Order: sequence, then structure tokens, then C-alpha cells
Amino acid sequence: MKFTLLASAAAIALSAAQALAADLPARMPVKAPPPVVAPVFTWTGCYVGMHGGYAWGRKKDWTEAGVLEPFAAHDVDGPLFGGQVGCNLQHDRWVFGIEGQASWADVKGNTTFTSGLLTSAPITNGFFTKADILGTIAARLGIAFDRSLLFVKGGLAFAHEKHWLTAAQGAGPAVIVASTDKYLRWGWMVGGGWEYAFSGRWSGKIEYNYLHLGRDADPLCPVPGPGTCVDFELKQHIHLVKVGINYRFTGGDGPLVARY
Repeated sequence: MKFTLLASAAAIALSAAQALAADLPARMPVKAPPPVVAPVFTWTGCYVGMHGGYAWGRKKDWTEAGVLEPFAAHDVDGPLFGGQVGCNLQHDRWVFGIEGQASWADVKGNTTFTSGLLTSAPITNGFFTKADILGTIAARLGIAFDRSLLFVKGGLAFAHEKHWLTAAQGAGPAVIVASTDKYLRWGWMVGGGWEYAFSGRWSGKIEYNYLHLGRDADPLCPVPGPGTCVDFELKQHIHLVKVGINYRFTGGDGPLVARY
């Protein structure tokens, strides 16, 4: 009798447990952890910056008749410092852009010769040239390796410069006897370089430019006037090496992309 009562109680308890388990809600599925997101770097955007560097080149002079002047050819060189502004558009790994640069410069040179030019007797002359502004307006094409950009560029070049002639007789001081006005000379340029973005908005660069400023006629006039001006043609090219830094207003770390 006692055994029968125990068996009945166990059966009732088991039935109640099964009924209670059936009433419990189903177990919620476990979600996978969210994917890790990381920004994709892009060169797209506009920027401003500054640069410094060095320039060197060669100048040659001719008379209107095509005869090489007595001062012939001479070298020029000097430092430069300035700024740049531009915009880039990146498509896949290709970066298309346009950039303008302008630099204060102290690129100068001179040569000496003995001549009677603009004087009544042969004396020692010095011919001096100086460019105080150099600039370029160029299109850029680059290929990006994430934050590293290799680029080439080409476009217009200009130089603001002046030329003057000095004369000294015997041991006397040299005085300016003729000069040109300061003027803007235009030509073309090509170049290339490397830029690296060390943060989302900041990047550093190094580049080389070749400026070909053509062969233009310039009047060399007596100082002080009046007097007869001597027309001559000047042909020149300039090499530039610049190191700079840029700040982009947009671009840098772009949209977030999931990484699983």
C-alpha cells in the first residue's frame, strides 16, 4: 500500500514538471557579434599647404639678330618658400587633381664681361638676373597605395623677374647702367613626386618640377634714361625641388566599411 502511494506521487510530480516545462518560453537564439568597422582612406577633397625648397637653372641671351650676347649664358640658383592650394578626386586607385603653387624666391645669378655696350669705352660689365616669384598651375594624376600617393603633373609655369647691367671702370665702383622692368614670364612645366598622409587630414610631400620659360624678347634700357634701349632675347629653364605639407578640408578617413 505504501509503495503504491509513493509511485502515484512520483507520477503526479513528473506530469506536473512536464506540464511546467511545456509552458516555458522557447530559448532565444544567440546573435553573432557585430562586424568590426574600419574607415577607408580617400584622397578625395580640397586642401591648402605650404612648401620650401631650392631652385637652379640656366639662362642664355641673344640679340634680336640671333647673335649670342656678350653676357652669353650664366647659371642661377637660390631658395624658395610658398604655398599651394588644390583639389583631388579619387576613383578606385586613381587620383585626379588640379593644383596651383606660388613661391617667394631668391633665384639669381650673374656673369661679367668686358664690353663697350651702352658706354663710350670698354669697361667691366656685370649682367645680373633675379626671379623673386615662381609659380605653377598644373593638373595632377596619381596612383594611390592607401595613404601613399605617387603622382605626375604638368601645366603652366610663370616667373616674376628682372635683369640689369652694371659697369665699373678701373677700380671704381660698379653702377647700374641699364635694366629691364620687372615682368611676368610664362612657360610650361612638368614634374612628379610622392605624398604620404600621416593622419586623416594631414600629409607631407616631396616633388620635383621642371620649368621651361621660353625665349622672349626684353628691352634693356639705360639707367637713368632717356637713351636707346638694347633689345635682347632670353631663354631659360629652372629646376625646382620642394618639400611641403598639406591640410585637407575633406577626405581623409572616409566611409566605414565592415570587416568580418
